[in-house]
Amino acid sequence: MKNMTVVKFTLLIFISITTLVKANTNNYATILIYHKFGEQKSPSTSIPLETFKKQMEFLKKNHYNVVSLKKLLQYLKTGKIPPKTVIITIDDGYKSTMKAYRILKNYNFPFTVFLYMEAIAKYPDFLTKEQIQILKSYKKIEFGNHSYAHKRFAKIPKNTDIKIYKQNLLQDIKKAEEKFKALIGYKPKYFAYPYGEYNEIFVEAVKETSYKIALTQDPYNVGIFTNLYLTPRQPIVGKWSTMTHFKRILETEPLNITPINPKFGYLKKNPPGQFKGILKNPTNYENCKLYVSELGWINLKKEGNFLISPNLPYLKRWKNRIGVKCKNIKTKKDATYFYMILKKEKNH
Repeated sequence: MKNMTVVKFTLLIFISITTLVKANTNNYATILIYHKFGEQKSPSTSIPLETFKKQMEFLKKNHYNVVSLKKLLQYLKTGKIPPKTVIITIDDGYKSTMKAYRILKNYNFPFTVFLYMEAIAKYPDFLTKEQIQILKSYKKIEFGNHSYAHKRFAKIPKNTDIKIYKQNLLQDIKKAEEKFKALIGYKPKYFAYPYGEYNEIFVEAVKETSYKIALTQDPYNVGIFTNLYLTPRQPIVGKWSTMTHFKRILETEPLNITPINPKFGYLKKNPPGQFKGILKNPTNYENCKLYVSELGWINLKKEGNFLISPNLPYLKRWKNRIGVKCKNIKTKKDATYFYMILKKEKNH
């Protein structure tokens, strides 16, 4: 009897540890971003309606924890994200959002629509006032600000005074909020950067306007260490809308790395020199690589808790995404991290 008790106790400890380890390795969330639905004329920004239905069915059948942005913020505050957590977002507010709404309502899934405010209830391809009212009647919907003019705000024009540039950003945000409040009935709490583009000043402006979270289009997943004003989302559009890609990103972990050089935003120098970042728990990872949009993949070497690349050449593009991908030795999953860097123009 005593031996049986010891066995049961040992088994209980094993199950508890296994559960804890499993929970720790799943302590992340995937934020999906969609734009258009069933729009064959816009293949690069749309998803076939049947594919979207299959993706929602996959989430339902496989018991994914589909929650609102509000709920995600609560998770992040506690430092614990339940396994298989997913958040659904839609950018711009095209009329085809109504097609997605009917499917999402059928599955009883919460979702957030980020509205391009100048276009809403004004331009032909965008949601009307009547359609906004229909969406508002769904208790599981949230709305967010996607700016008023939806310009490439992260690209600072030549010879622009930085103070005036920031004032223009704040004015656009305020103008969007005024129309948003008139249509939706409250001030938005969530912001999504137009085109997913940002720089240090833009991030600062959004922080100053009291948003709880600001979302990019950097394609990786959310961890408890995520900077809320650089919250990543997985774009599900064009060639990235397939079921194969969809399933892969749900199984990709976020990599906890702090870039030292180059940091996000405008480059301090070009060529930028070596990429260097501090990796959390470096012994858990192997086969780490660096991605630069105009260069492709480059092998990284580990030195203690640092990841270091060879010297990077002069970057020609005004915008590059930097990515780091490693293999988690324990979970056998890929782990990724992405962010944006920008090149200064002459006379900037």
